[in-house]
Amino acid sequence: MAESDAVKDNKFSLFDACSYNANLEDKDYFVGIKYENDNLKINFPLGFTKAATEEELKKDVLNLIYILSSINENNESFIQSEKIEKKDSVLFPIHAYLYLIKDFLSNGYYFEREVKYTKAKSGKINWTKTVKQIKPTLADDNIFYLDFITRKTEHNENELISQVHQYCVWESFSKIGWLFTSFTPVKPKPTFNKNLFLSIIKVKLSQTFNEKTMMLFNYMIDVIEYLDKSNDSKNFTYGTNEFEYIWESMVDQTFGEKNKTQFYPHCYWDIDGKSYSSDQLEFKQSALRPDTIMITDKKTDEQKIFVLDSKYYRYGESKQLNHLPMSGSIIKQIAYAEYIDNKEKEGSLKPESKAIYNAFIMPFDCKGSDEKMKFVGSAYTDYKEGNKTYYRIKTILLDTKYLIENHNRSNNMIKVLAELIEKSK
Repeated sequence: MAESDAVKDNKFSLFDACSYNANLEDKDYFVGIKYENDNLKINFPLGFTKAATEEELKKDVLNLIYILSSINENNESFIQSEKIEKKDSVLFPIHAYLYLIKDFLSNGYYFEREVKYTKAKSGKINWTKTVKQIKPTLADDNIFYLDFITRKTEHNENELISQVHQYCVWESFSKIGWLFTSFTPVKPKPTFNKNLFLSIIKVKLSQTFNEKTMMLFNYMIDVIEYLDKSNDSKNFTYGTNEFEYIWESMVDQTFGEKNKTQFYPHCYWDIDGKSYSSDQLEFKQSALRPDTIMITDKKTDEQKIFVLDSKYYRYGESKQLNHLPMSGSIIKQIAYAEYIDNKEKEGSLKPESKAIYNAFIMPFDCKGSDEKMKFVGSAYTDYKEGNKTYYRIKTILLDTKYLIENHNRSNNMIKVLAELIEKSK
């Protein structure tokens, strides 16, 4: 299935396999890649701009894969990581498949190098063996060698490890090779045999100290283990039904402070004369925690704190009011900011900020425009009156594709978002 059986079909366009705005309808919440019953399906998240060319589309798919895998690896929150681990991708070792394809395109098949020494008049001379094995010629009191023992390195293509590697490469291309090239490796002769393949690789793994070779062998093991579990099925799935946790993590990576525990309000119990923090309870009920704390102008007297709540909601695409955050989220945001404000007044947080702001961050498709972030309105409650900047929660739409491509911390994006929140009415 290199380029997948479906993609190889001339009548098939990769665009036909793609659907956008997963979650816009209450039917399919899956974001990622599925190949089932010879049908390829790629679901992009809410607010993801459609590609104009197939080359751009392949890049989009790779970016989606990388964000799904990187957030899964790096997520530190117990609740979030537990949710993310439920996605079907845990069954499909996509890192292994990607590595094997890229390594093959760079280095070709893996072969054991066999060193042979032969008698020859030219070549890479091994003088130690030449002196021991070749009788020199004496002329005018000078010693000459008319033949030499030369060293030659050959690839042993018949080694079992090479055949196993060829099988893993073919398997990798058959699943996701279409993301890189239309090239189709020839299917190797050996049939899949988990125990034999693993035995061969593990023996070789124990004999090498080369880090790249060890990495290659370990990824080969991942592929073989997966094939055994899937019974060599062509079907595979990589993605999640809960992209909201990935959205939250991307926003936090891009805009947030790494150490934000000082901004968490905690809850306590006094029971039978003893005081307990919510963190001490058996089931580890976590403290209330804002999704993201963004701070600007840290080294000046104009420092500002922004409490951001990442909402993977549909409003940016549907424009329906019932797809906006509800009362509970609004009140909670004000409570977070009020806690920070009170702590600053007590001197628990230093230096004291000049202002505290609240914002919801939701996905949308900017449709190729330069406006990657967009203010659409504010939320507030009637039980809080006054001119506190955090009493109004600004609602900002953020282009999903732009965030995925730039989700590592960016000072410029922080500046743009801060100014947009401050200036919005």
